[in-house]
Amino acid sequence: MDCSADTMTNRLLQRSQSSLPVDDTTKTIAKRLEAYYRASIPVIAYYETKTQLHKINAEGTPEDVFLQLCTAIDSIF
Repeated sequence: MDCSADTMTNRLLQRSQSSLPVDDTTKTIAKRLEAYYRASIPVIAYYETKTQLHKINAEGTPEDVFLQLCTAIDSIF
């Protein structure tokens, strides 16, 4: 799922207002995103070379993202 760091940060900050634990601060989120990018970029690059990567635009509503995800899964099976 492809989503900007700003969108992910905003969503996590909103989540922290309605659920526990409340360790979703801007600083904590930035550290998590950095770790995510370090770990995921090599994996994404590998699967791009194998043409086995389906990118999902996760900037939209949950419903839109779910529909894209279902479409990608259906195209495999």
